[in-house]
Amino acid sequence: MDKTVICPYCHLPQQFTPKPSDPPGETYCPNCGGPMRWGPQAAVRPPTVLWIDDDRLLLGACVPVLERHGYRVLVAHDGATGIATAKRERPDAILLDVVMPTINGLEVCQQLRADPHLQATPIILLTALEDVKVGRKGKKAGATTTLRKPSSPEFIVEFLDQVVGRKGDRPRL
Repeated sequence: MDKTVICPYCHLPQQFTPKPSDPPGETYCPNCGGPMRWGPQAAVRPPTVLWIDDDRLLLGACVPVLERHGYRVLVAHDGATGIATAKRERPDAILLDVVMPTINGLEVCQQLRADPHLQATPIILLTALEDVKVGRKGKKAGATTTLRKPSSPEFIVEFLDQVVGRKGDRPRL
């Protein structure tokens, strides 16, 4: 009997026919190549957000709010870790600080866009910079949009709901 599994990375339904001797386990999405679990332990992954930011205070205030609203939040405190995490996890959206040590957010954005698996992932730049050119530079680097810091956690949740296509289906508090 054919099984239909939703890929947690590209969100497309995939059908395959497991053999009776096959134990429940892992297969790979023919569309994006991401690992997919099937069988009794398979679960739908909640929308995943990767937040790349060196501001631990902001992350400490916002991440729990996103998690309470049903998001799986991955955190990276620098650009290099963020790039590696994005390539490994393929999040549904990326929140990316512009001003960070070593690799700034614009450079991180360019590197993420160079990965074919991340080209369609929404990247939202976050900046406290007053320079109006930051938004244009962000677009040129491949960012989807730019938000001003500070933004309330509730605003970020509502914005992410729109970006990942959630229409009121998130858990109620």
